Amino acid sequence: MIPIYDDCALLIIDMQEKLLNTIPDDVREQLIRNVDILIELAKDTKSSIFYTEQNPAKLGRTIPQIAEKLKDAIRVEKMTFSCLGETDFCERVCPHIPQTLIIVGIEAHICVLMTALDLIEEDEEEELTIFVPVDAIASRKKSNWKNAIMQMANLGVFTTNTETLVYQAVEEAGNDMFRKFSKLLK
Repeated sequence: MIPIYDDCALLIIDMQEKLLNTIPDDVREQLIRNVDILIELAKDTKSSIFYTEQNPAKLGRTIPQIAEKLKDAIRVEKMTFSCLGETDFCERVCPHIPQTLIIVGIEAHICVLMTALDLIEEDEEEELTIFVPVDAIASRKKSNWKNAIMQMANLGVFTTNTETLVYQAVEEAGNDMFRKFSKLLK
């Protein structure tokens, strides 16, 4: 089993109100909930957190529910779809991406997919392991979301879910982390 929170970081892509409003209501609620849980997990495991905002002048900032938990995270504004197309991201985030990266956010078939693919392409020594919890990414259309998952999985990204990632990090029942996250996952 690959250790999830042993030298791990969380990358949150474009959780902005105007983009989220295009996501179906039930999917949007689950997405926000799961990203929220993964932020809590990253904080509890002292993992780095990075987040991006696509053209915030036009699309607004990260939604308050998420942004209030990201005060210590590295924020990057971007105009490119792939995070790696943004010089600021490459300079401020890439040098700090550890061995394992969890990517969440929207849209699955554009910014999430393109970022994952560029990270794979840049990882010449094949040292980076990427996890994408499929219930913490979304697209406007389910077919685009499914296609993104298939493409990422075919290229070596570990597609998983929020609950699995949490329990891989917690490792056992009965401890404080288990009690905390079992309540959050209900």
